[in-house]
Amino acid sequence: MNIGFYIHTTADTPLNKDIYELLNNAIDNNEVEDASLFYNEVDFNPNKKKFGSFNSTDLWSFSGTLITTSLNNLILATKVINDIKLSYLYSDEKNLMLLIGATKDVPVITRSEKDQKEVYRLTGNKPHLVKTFNAPELLKVNHE
Repeated sequence: MNIGFYIHTTADTPLNKDIYELLNNAIDNNEVEDASLFYNEVDFNPNKKKFGSFNSTDLWSFSGTLITTSLNNLILATKVINDIKLSYLYSDEKNLMLLIGATKDVPVITRSEKDQKEVYRLTGNKPHLVKTFNAPELLKVNHE
């Protein structure tokens, strides 16, 4: 099984650090066949990686579970017609109408009960709470 993340920038952010760690662990622990990171903008990141990283234009070559970290990336990823199981990792989004529309048919993942309650309150759809941020837990979201 393949897992991929679609992020806006490769900059050294707290979320990107967690994603790098998750993908590295997934490779080290043989939890996935392949792990990939797709980005719109490349930036310096000192974290080591054991997975492939690609410009977002290469999404058309990916198949597997793809987790987006922004609503804009989610909308772009829905245009890819490959065998992709798409989900959205919730962050503090400011555009309520975009959140409601973009996540209507896509599983939403939250990392805290607070975020889970907020997404449910805003959209009426209960997101998947992933308390342990690792590949096996994220892969379950699209296979429940």
